[in-house]
Amino acid sequence: MTRSQSTVNLGLHRGVASRLFIGLMSGTSVDAIDAALVRIAGQTPALDAQVLHHLEYPWPRGLRQRMMRMLHSSTTSLAEVCELNFVLAAQFARAALAVRKQAHAGRSDIAAIASHGQTVFHRPPRNRRVGSTLQLGDISVIAARTGIRTIGNFRTADMALGGQGAPLASFADHLLFTHPTLARTVQNIGGIGNVTYLAPAQKSTGVIAFDTGPGNVLMDEWTVLVTGGKQNFDRAGALAGSGRVRPKLLADLQSHPFFSQRPPKSTGREEFGQPQIRRILSRSEHFSPADVLATASELTAWSIAEAYRNFLPAMPAEAILCGGGADNPDLFSRIECRLQALGCRRVAHIREFGIPNKAREALCFAILGAAALDHFPGNLPSVTGASRPVVLGAIAEP
Repeated sequence: MTRSQSTVNLGLHRGVASRLFIGLMSGTSVDAIDAALVRIAGQTPALDAQVLHHLEYPWPRGLRQRMMRMLHSSTTSLAEVCELNFVLAAQFARAALAVRKQAHAGRSDIAAIASHGQTVFHRPPRNRRVGSTLQLGDISVIAARTGIRTIGNFRTADMALGGQGAPLASFADHLLFTHPTLARTVQNIGGIGNVTYLAPAQKSTGVIAFDTGPGNVLMDEWTVLVTGGKQNFDRAGALAGSGRVRPKLLADLQSHPFFSQRPPKSTGREEFGQPQIRRILSRSEHFSPADVLATASELTAWSIAEAYRNFLPAMPAEAILCGGGADNPDLFSRIECRLQALGCRRVAHIREFGIPNKAREALCFAILGAAALDHFPGNLPSVTGASRPVVLGAIAEP
């Protein structure tokens, strides 16, 4: 269990009434629960946020393996899904209690827990197909085990109105990172990559956000495969950095139709997990594992640059990288090279803005939790494609 006790101040106004929230997030990589204790001052949207404490609460190895089997299986039983909904909720509750205890915060001090849950299926609407999404980790179980009001199911209200239900972090990105004169992007590189484009405050183009394609998911899946499960990811991009990009394999992966699809759009393991790994296996028998990882890393960097070039109104002056991929020097370098070639003046790590990288998404959900309690719409229809703004999240009382 790793933790951060550094205080991150994002411009908190003294004298403004504040509330404490616990944000919980577990992403596509299913490696740990990120839990952040966040102080939020003011009412949405005129609020400031301060990360007081953050920790990574690892999934027990056996439970993570069980989740990965479920994600990769086409025959998972309803009984297994139902049971995991409660088992995972218990882990989210433990993570919330751990961050509260470490930060020496009382239970009555916490306004709410805001939990994203663990996404196990996400299929956005397309053509006439109804969109659907499922996050496990029942909020009533979390509320009962912690004794704290819990907010969750953040995606469903947006999808009920025809939206993608993603990306959700764009709402917080807009509040935290919009600059008076500079266009910025916040580029998350989790299992899946997603971008939030923030026009300068005085411009009318506003916020644009969408998934760019695979982030770490293909690299992580390949690393697990070639190490027999001994490694879950390519630490510091060392293996990818020792390989060379295979142009034919790269071109084949670049042909995926998602990359040419116009936003709003979102994706997940359903498109860039096992189906793509099988595709790689069928075309890479003569390539070294390092070469395949180098190619997968280049695919992620290319997909981000292509998304910027094709779907953003302008190249940002600054691109802020976050998520696990931002801590991968090989991947960071590839992205920086491609974006600067397109005219982006600066590619920065989110820690340069005073936010612990691993706390960023938990911070975003704490802000969404505050918006829910303030009855303020937490979706951005220009981002998700929903027919109108809507308050996100259901609330479970302890």
